[in-house]
Amino acid sequence: MEQTTSSRTAPLDVSCSITGGASPAQGSSSVLLPTGSVCSSARRLRRTDPWTMRPRPLPKSLSARSFDVHAADREGVVHRERLRRSDLVRPTRSIRWHQQRPPTGVDRIRAFRPVLGPGQFISHLSAAVLWGLPLPRDRPGDDPVHVTSIRPSAQMRREGVVGHRTTEGAAMVLTRWGMRTSAPAAAWVECGALLDLDDLVVLGDAVLSSRACATTVEELAAALAVRGRCPGARRLRAALGLVRRGSGSPQETRARLGIVRAGIAEPELQVEIRDEAGRFVGRADFAYRRERIVIEYEGDHHRTDPAQWESDLRRYRAFARLGWAVLRWSRSDVTTHRAAALEELAGLLRRRA
Repeated sequence: MEQTTSSRTAPLDVSCSITGGASPAQGSSSVLLPTGSVCSSARRLRRTDPWTMRPRPLPKSLSARSFDVHAADREGVVHRERLRRSDLVRPTRSIRWHQQRPPTGVDRIRAFRPVLGPGQFISHLSAAVLWGLPLPRDRPGDDPVHVTSIRPSAQMRREGVVGHRTTEGAAMVLTRWGMRTSAPAAAWVECGALLDLDDLVVLGDAVLSSRACATTVEELAAALAVRGRCPGARRLRAALGLVRRGSGSPQETRARLGIVRAGIAEPELQVEIRDEAGRFVGRADFAYRRERIVIEYEGDHHRTDPAQWESDLRRYRAFARLGWAVLRWSRSDVTTHRAAALEELAGLLRRRA
């Protein structure tokens, strides 16, 4: 008798519908379900697959800061798969932070605190960041993080970290932001192999001028002597002879270096100007007392901050009333127009000699 066509839905192999693979070989066993059931099963799988679902929100205590896996355990993140989701960044083993809220500067380095072991401390460029010291833009100091181990502790070797080793006698360690960190003078010496001469002078000026660092030239020299023939020692010795206390910014340091290298007498830094009665009138970035010349370096905030701009004008008028000539320098006078600025200064010094 001729076979009639059934009105029922044709059976479909579950494995083929879900995976898109080939049908089982003839003779192999397989489970057949109606097509509608297979589609429903696939949809249910997609809804419950943890790798296709939106990530479960982290506890509020973790969502706005970096954390380690042990902190996640304490806050109730029971599934380690959650810590491997794409919304979290893994800068190094066991540390996480949110992709949309990455920490920067000090906070980024502090994120590595849980990985520090006994005899280890933050050093080099990373220590400079913790002390709030200026670094060139191409050497931000927070990626990767520099960690030094005191022998016999092993040198740290892990992703996101540059490991170093030193001896107990050469280590100069203080606590900064809750972390064992190279002292400012030691951090300056450690950066000798990583920065050029001018950047080392900028860094050294900042170490001497920062209240947080509270460091003297003698301490810089002592730190260099302790390290002996360390990498960059020749550059460090040259920089040591050029650093000065009182620089207000990296650009002020570069302005001073430009003056000295042009063969012009070096000005005094942060000079208090007083009137005939001895009353304080203002402080000058650079000054030549005998010639009564003031040089003021003006960063962009002197232009954009109305209160600062008005204060500057009053101060300059007061200087002029006392017979001081005021040269106002901006960034271009230290870079692209340096020659013209130095020529003007040299001429003014000759006329007022």
